Amino acid sequence: MTLYGMDVESGLRLSEELARASDRLVALGRNLTPLIQGSHWKGADAQKFSAEWTGHRAMLLGTADALAAASDTVKRNVQEQIAASTEGPAGTSAPQAPSFPDSLLDSIAGTAGDLWDTAGKVTTTVQDAVGTAWNFVQDSAPLPIRNLMDAQGNVLDQTGNVTDMGWRWLTSGEPPSITELFSNGVLLAVAVDNLRATTFNLGLSNPHLLDDGRPVAGEPIPVGVGDPTKVDTNGRGNTPVPSSISAVLATTNMAYGDQGKPGTEDTGVRINRIEKPGEPPAYIINIPGTTRWMPDGAANPTDLTGNLQLAGGNLSTAAEAVRLAMEQAGIPEGAPVMLSGHSQGGMIATALASDAGFTDRFNVTNVVTFGSPVDSTQIPSSIDVLALQHAGDPVPKVDLADATAWPGGMVSATRDNGATIVELPNPGGDPGIAGINYHDGSAYVESVRNHEAGGPIAQYSQQQSTQRFLTSDASQVTSTVSNISRKQ
Repeated sequence: MTLYGMDVESGLRLSEELARASDRLVALGRNLTPLIQGSHWKGADAQKFSAEWTGHRAMLLGTADALAAASDTVKRNVQEQIAASTEGPAGTSAPQAPSFPDSLLDSIAGTAGDLWDTAGKVTTTVQDAVGTAWNFVQDSAPLPIRNLMDAQGNVLDQTGNVTDMGWRWLTSGEPPSITELFSNGVLLAVAVDNLRATTFNLGLSNPHLLDDGRPVAGEPIPVGVGDPTKVDTNGRGNTPVPSSISAVLATTNMAYGDQGKPGTEDTGVRINRIEKPGEPPAYIINIPGTTRWMPDGAANPTDLTGNLQLAGGNLSTAAEAVRLAMEQAGIPEGAPVMLSGHSQGGMIATALASDAGFTDRFNVTNVVTFGSPVDSTQIPSSIDVLALQHAGDPVPKVDLADATAWPGGMVSATRDNGATIVELPNPGGDPGIAGINYHDGSAYVESVRNHEAGGPIAQYSQQQSTQRFLTSDASQVTSTVSNISRKQ
């Protein structure tokens, strides 16, 4: 028997090892479940972690399935290679099948990719578990210890952000932007000062300056849909029907008015569900911008601290709270999602769209921002992004067009994404200091309404990805608002 380019025994051994690895992961998922469910860890964090374990176990079982499939593929290629290597009738050899090394490399490459993805998810799971345990101990500790742990944890978080910034440089070859360096430098320096002050007073108080804390999201509250001039008993205006891009912006701008209302005492995020006949539901997430400028780490996360976190290339607590609000709203995996944000809300939208963990959970297909700096955010090209900016609005320019200082003194300014940027004429009236009045959300709604009949805004609204979110039928839309908050 003539064999072509393979060692059958080695192939069979590899198939068996892949099968055993699959079995070990199945056993791991089976054995950990009773330990987690039977632990003596009680409270809200424990319940949340136990509930999340179901998803983590599904990841383990998915990897086990991938390994089992790879084992079957290797075994099948071994059998095909044996058949192909056997001489056929009349002394001729059967046609040679694809070489075993090629098939094996394809199989291993696919499995390695699955394992790499799973390794990242497992690492995230471990980090989340450690963070949950740290928070549990901190919340249970006496006030002085709690303050010291909080201040130390903030320093560790900011150190991690600086480390991540350096890691992105190593892996991408591009240094951090000037805005990222400045923002993360300020956050780390203030975190160290907080720890120094808290240690000096023996933990009796913690300044919480620029401390972004932990995310909290409230339950979704139903909101009417239709005439936005009509309000409910809590003073909330109806959500406009999302018939156009300007209507989407109007809902985002309306979310500012939810701050301080019952159930949204800190700030609100509006979530619209659009369900057209014969189509799966689609969701628009409307995120307002900065509603508070104090640096004291209070409950409202859309503040100066949130701006600095996002400018540093980090996921802010407000962004994490938006994710929690989306999960509590029951948005299913695979459902199309549009993120719309003004100012800091647009920064939150693009930060979430560029986060692999977020897009693994939510199917983000579209992002619409207005008055937001978006040049430094690396958004996947598969997401259609429309960035609307008044010509004289200073806020979209705070990222300095992604200005980056390279070793040797060279400075470059190139955008890190393929967003469609539309520069709108400045609205009339007093521009204010440095043109800050051009940043007003209502002014953007009016400008887009006046310019969306043609040009790039019309082209964006006619895209297939965008059309699934637009309707003029109010009966196809349901709307809710959720409080997003920060816990120290």
